[in-house]
Amino acid sequence: MGLFDRWRRKKSSPTTVSKPPDTKKAVSELSSDDTIMPGNLDSIKALLGEYDNLVERRETLSVEREDLTLRLERGEIEAIEFRKELMARIQEAAKVSESLRVTSARLSELGYRGTLQ
Repeated sequence: MGLFDRWRRKKSSPTTVSKPPDTKKAVSELSSDDTIMPGNLDSIKALLGEYDNLVERRETLSVEREDLTLRLERGEIEAIEFRKELMARIQEAAKVSESLRVTSARLSELGYRGTLQ
């Protein structure tokens, strides 16, 4: 019998079925946390503004990278300059993505559920 012939082996122990979680308890916990406090409203508005700016910047960076690739294909820039500018844009895009993740997590903590990454 080979190492990967698991289907040939007899199962000695029956499979166990786990209980589903108590949904009534989970729903009651969620409903108490879903309310947005008035003090958090200002924080949410500020974070939403930041989130929108980050999404816009991410889209702009994508367009800039496409434009940079087209400039290289047309021969307007050298390969070394292309790599430098591309790496700078990739690094900025990574920072923007991380900031988006942090901002989205913070909004979720405050009870706002309308963000998508």
